[in-house]
Amino acid sequence: MRQTARMFNDKFDIMITDLPYLKLLYFKEEDVEVQTNNIEMKGKDGVIPGLSTFGPFKLVLRFYFKGHDINDYNLMKHKMRGLLFKREPYYIVHSFMPGKKYAVQCESNAISDVNSKAGEFEVTFNVIKGYSESLKDTLDTNFLSDNWQFENGLITDRDIKYQHSNKRFEIWNGSYDTIDPLKHKLIIRIKANAPNGFKMTNHMNGTTFTYTGSLKDYQTLVLNGVHPILGENRVGINTEWDWIELDPGFNNIEIDGIGVTNVSVEFQFDFIYR
Repeated sequence: MRQTARMFNDKFDIMITDLPYLKLLYFKEEDVEVQTNNIEMKGKDGVIPGLSTFGPFKLVLRFYFKGHDINDYNLMKHKMRGLLFKREPYYIVHSFMPGKKYAVQCESNAISDVNSKAGEFEVTFNVIKGYSESLKDTLDTNFLSDNWQFENGLITDRDIKYQHSNKRFEIWNGSYDTIDPLKHKLIIRIKANAPNGFKMTNHMNGTTFTYTGSLKDYQTLVLNGVHPILGENRVGINTEWDWIELDPGFNNIEIDGIGVTNVSVEFQFDFIYR
């Protein structure tokens, strides 16, 4: 099977292994960089534990190239430099882990000459977010396709949906970590007839979102991260400045309020992998 590597962002989409005579040999994810926030106190044993944060880690891809002559090889060296080193971050996807994408900046391109027309390129990327993400988000729910892989197992005996028309429903987070809209992509779109506003609660972790304004069922209130938007206007003034977080696994969500009817809600996010 031919292995592939792709790089893309909002401005370009390039299959690196479509370059002539270039083959992807292997990949390596280096260790997670854990940054502990413990507090030491004089006169007390041990430390007071704090929350850990995770720094960037390295993704290494090794390529092999064999051209017709030295000119081919020199041209490929030049091509790879221009291709990999960009001013802006981009995503890398490779076929060894086809359901993951990595937000990266290229750190180095170490070249080992095999002979005058062939060599290996060991490319090291800095995964700047400190985690990888699912290639697709939850608006693409064909979980049996090659676009998805599951770090904590796919639950097949329960109905997994991200669009609901009930006041109480479940949202499955297939990540290793909590989806926190302060740090991660989370877009929630809500339609409802809510003349007195509404309250959304995640009963798994107690997080809530409260909207105190009125909402008509032809309007869509969008929670883009922590920012509530109605039409083209931010409406944070009509909230209690709170937001929903999603624990790993199933989250029991409820929308409630006086006179709330005709509820329709959609959750859009990526799974995140440590």
